Amino acid sequence: MTPTASVRPARDDAQVAELAQVLERTASWLRRTLRAEEWNTVALAVLDDLDRRGPRRVTELAAQERTSQPGMTGIVGRLEAAGMVERAPDPSDGRATLVSATAAGRAYIAGRHARRTEFLAERITTLSADDRRALLGATHALAALTDTPYPTTPTGPTGPGGEAAGTPTTRETRTEGEPS
Repeated sequence: MTPTASVRPARDDAQVAELAQVLERTASWLRRTLRAEEWNTVALAVLDDLDRRGPRRVTELAAQERTSQPGMTGIVGRLEAAGMVERAPDPSDGRATLVSATAAGRAYIAGRHARRTEFLAERITTLSADDRRALLGATHALAALTDTPYPTTPTGPTGPGGEAAGTPTTRETRTEGEPS
């Protein structure tokens, strides 16, 4: 084994960790900079998911957003009252219902994405040519990263009871008014 081969994995790990930290800060920056006025992040995530992946059960949405089923039922109810989503019987199980985005919900999300895209494009044009090229070179990889399915179980640091940090337990759940 050459000396550079034994050093390289540690360098790669450090670079991956730095990239992950920058991406996390970027996501936080986007949430703060482009905060929606009428819907919180959980409601927007639900609407976006329904637009991208199609109809889902409330239980699936609650698990994905790591909130309680009653909390998700409330979010879906508010989105439904605003005409953003609708419920229909699940064809595979008549006892269950599926929630889907309406045309108004899809238009709302499309408009929100367009505004955010315009904002980001304007910010990107203020970067140096080298930084713009670097971001353009990462486009495919970032798209692949965001197309990765959502994890079904929490990962990352754990809280005092062994549960994933920030993951609702029977003692706490994230509700519509709380930041994600």
